[in-house]
Formats: sequence, structure tokens, C-alpha cells
Amino acid sequence: MSTFVTHDYHFHSTLSACCHDECMRPETVLAHAAEHGFEEICLTDHLWDPDVPGASSWYRPQGIRHVRSALPLPRHERVRFFFGCETEYCGGGKLGLSRAHFDEFDFVVIPTTHMHMRGFVRPEAVVTEAQMVELYVDRLEELVRLDLPWNKVGIAHLTCNLLFKEGDVGAILRQLDEARLLRVFDRLARTGAGIELNASSLAGWQADPDTWLRPYRLAKRAGCRFYSASDAHVLENLGQIAAVIPGVVAALALTERDRYRIPCD
Repeated sequence: MSTFVTHDYHFHSTLSACCHDECMRPETVLAHAAEHGFEEICLTDHLWDPDVPGASSWYRPQGIRHVRSALPLPRHERVRFFFGCETEYCGGGKLGLSRAHFDEFDFVVIPTTHMHMRGFVRPEAVVTEAQMVELYVDRLEELVRLDLPWNKVGIAHLTCNLLFKEGDVGAILRQLDEARLLRVFDRLARTGAGIELNASSLAGWQADPDTWLRPYRLAKRAGCRFYSASDAHVLENLGQIAAVIPGVVAALALTERDRYRIPCD
């Protein structure tokens, strides 16, 4: 069995403000993972470091102490359970986790596509498709210039409907500058970061594979490695990896050599 369907490096518990399913607790997810043959999982609740100024009202309650209340994580002899978080990149070098606190996590998921957060992630002045095309690449270029322990960082859902809810996300993906993206992915490949295959965001990829797989094909060309994620907020969505990821892996012609792994001490 491909290891692309035996790990999940991005899911949420009820400690995330957007997760309201009481079944999404570490012990329940671990039991699901063991039952379905998973070997590795990683809890990645939303987080904003109190040491970083400028949190949104939504993020402010989700500090380090809050997400660390999940510890100690339950254990299982067949499943390695990592402790991570999902923070936010807002542009201008502002990342929601300070460099000094990266060591408190096994893995850090960073999205650049949460553009539904107007006035926080997405500038209010960005309203057109052309502006969004430019902002998409600008944010990735800024992010990869940060001094981070990149080997324990995952770039979340490069294709995501939250990117431009009021318009055509596919049109944005088709217009992205290939040369600029390849330079970004080359940097990520050299630093050892992971590229996320998000089963939730890729659920409808087969309707337009050339568009929805375009960034991932460029990432593969640059030599990046990939990991699977359900991004589940409800228990039933943990099954999306088995439903979606095998087809994506086949379409991208990924092999075990293309697999990203969270570094272990």
C-alpha cells in the first residue's frame, strides 16, 4: 500500500475555532487511524503566537498554551502521532508563529491561500482576478524568504476555494506565472519543505485536472516532496484521503521517492 494513503499530516480538533464536531478529539482520531491502517498522523490546530503582534479577533484566543492543552497526545503501538499546528502568513513577513517557538512543534502547516480573511490575510484593496493572481505568487515569494526550519514546514492547500470565493479560482490558477512559481518551488525543494496534497481542497480536481493540479506539477518538476492531508474538521472527512489522494498521486505520477516525511528526533 502506498504511504500516501497511510498518513495524514493536517487535521483539526475541537481546539480549533472552526471545528465543532465533538468527535474530533485526539483519542478518537487516533483510534480511526489505527482502524484504517494509518502509520503516521499529525494534529494541526489553528494557532497564533501571542508573541507575534497583529492577531485577528478570530485567531487571538488560539494561542500556544491553548493548542498545547491537547498534550500529552495518546499513543498507539502502530501509529506515530505528531504534534503540529496550522498558523497564518499575512504578508509583509508576518507569520503567526515566532521563530523562537518552532521547537514546540513537530510540524508547522502554513497556508498562503486563506484569502477569505479580508483585511487580515488579504488586503482590502485586492478585489480583482488580476490582483489575486499577483498576490498569490507574491505571498509565496515572500514566505520562502523567511528564515525558518523548513524541513518541518508544510505548505498547505495551494489550490483552495477560499482563495477567491467571489470569483473563479480556476482562472487564477491558470494565470499564475510559471517561471516565478518554479523559482519558489526550487527554493522549497532545496530547503526540504513539504507540499500538501489536501484531500478536502482537491475533492473535485478531476473536473479540470490541468488547472487544479498545475501548481503540484510545477512543484514536482522542481523536485519538491509531498504529503497527504485530510484537513478534516469532522470525523467523516478523515476518509477523504482514501477517496481522493490515490487518484491525485497517480495523475502526478508520484512515487515513494516524492514522499515528504516529518523529521523524527
